[in-house]
Parts: sequence; structure tokens; C-alpha cells
Amino acid sequence: MPSLDGQATWEIKIFMLNLVLDIETIPCDEETRKNLPEISPPARLKTEKQISEWKKKLLPKLEEERFILTALNPNYGRIFCIGMFLFDTEKDIYQALSLYGNQEKELLKEFWQKLKENNYPYVITYNGLGFDLPFIWKRSVILDVQGTKEFNLRRYTTDYNYDIMAVWSNWDQRNFIKLNELSKILGVESKSGSGAEVHGMWQKSEYKEIAEYCMQDVFVTYQCFCRLSFLTAIEHSKIDIEYKEFF
Repeated sequence: MPSLDGQATWEIKIFMLNLVLDIETIPCDEETRKNLPEISPPARLKTEKQISEWKKKLLPKLEEERFILTALNPNYGRIFCIGMFLFDTEKDIYQALSLYGNQEKELLKEFWQKLKENNYPYVITYNGLGFDLPFIWKRSVILDVQGTKEFNLRRYTTDYNYDIMAVWSNWDQRNFIKLNELSKILGVESKSGSGAEVHGMWQKSEYKEIAEYCMQDVFVTYQCFCRLSFLTAIEHSKIDIEYKEFF
């Protein structure tokens, strides 16, 4: 494994309070959906009849696809769940918490408060630099929730947080792989589904199931981190998870 910080620093990071984090997101609300930019017809359509046919047959589908994809865009999408696993191998601390619900602003307030209460632990993610951490920061700004600490999203270092996907690929996007693929390579617990299924669960009001899926991602991430760090991971089944609703 590449060493980015030196042995002494790396040992300190392993034996401090760590936070494994993952989020699940959902599309924008209906009011925001009404204000999304209009989708223009293709330039190849010249006549009013062609444009009219396109609006009738294809535009509704394109608008629905765009609506679903807002879940991946922090300018419009919303955070529905934040899964958190705090651990300190030296002090034998293992705590799991899932914050979930439609009250995104209150959920974010609770998240930042938890970071503060735990003295801002070292954050471990999978693609956190590219997705989770900037998503949390942008949604907090949009909803006027002041974070209790600024995320340092500097790349090419593990000084401030540990993005497993980036480290495993040596920061080369051409070598990025999905969490489930890496978990199989490393021989740890695999995911039971994919993030693409979250929208369907949300539509069916399977809210607790989304939170449970998010926590599974958290534990798979934790197990991958332990493999990369040559630590013995505590078994998932031995961890009690606290689920906190925001509805």
C-alpha cells in the first residue's frame, strides 16, 4: 500500500477516533422540480410538427429521467440518510448511528452536532471526496446550516480524510472501481444492492430499508479500510445500530 504520510503519522491515524461515513440521496422536491431549467428540443428538429411530436412522445421521459438524476446533484437533490460508524481500536470504541428522513435541514444539524460532540474524528469514506463530503457541504450551505467544521477536500493526501477509492486507485480516475467490486477483491462483506435501488425504495416509502442499506455500505467501507490498514474488523453482527428519524 502506498505510504503518503510516513509511518508515525499513519499509526496515529489508525489509533484515533475514526468516522466511517456514507450518505444516500433522493431527487429534488416538487417545488424545485418545477423550477428546473427547460429541456430544449434537439437542433435537428426544424418544423413545429417535429417539435410537437418530440414534446409529446419524448419530453416527459426525459424530464422524469432528469428528475431522478437530481439525486446525484447537490444543487437540487436531497440527503435522505447519513450513516455513521465511529471506532477507536485502541480504546475499543464502536458506535453506529443512522440519521434518516425527509427533514433534511434537521438531519444535517444533527450530523454537524455529532461531529462536534466527538471532537471531529478522522473521516473515512468511499468516494467521499468526489461525492459524500461536497454533497453534505453544499446542501448545508443551501439550507443555511452552518457546519461545525470545514471539510478539507484536498486531494492526493490522507492528512485530512481517507477516501478508499482514491487511495486504492492511486488517485487515478481511470482505475476507480465500485465499492462492491473492491469488497469482493478483498474478500470482505459484499453489498446486497446498489445505490440505484434507493429511488425505488424511497418511492415505496421503505425509509428504514434505505437507512439499513446505507449502514451496510458503511460497514463494507469499514471492512475495506481495515483490510488496507491490516486491522482486524469487528463483526457487523456485534454492532448495535441506533436509527434516528427526521420526519
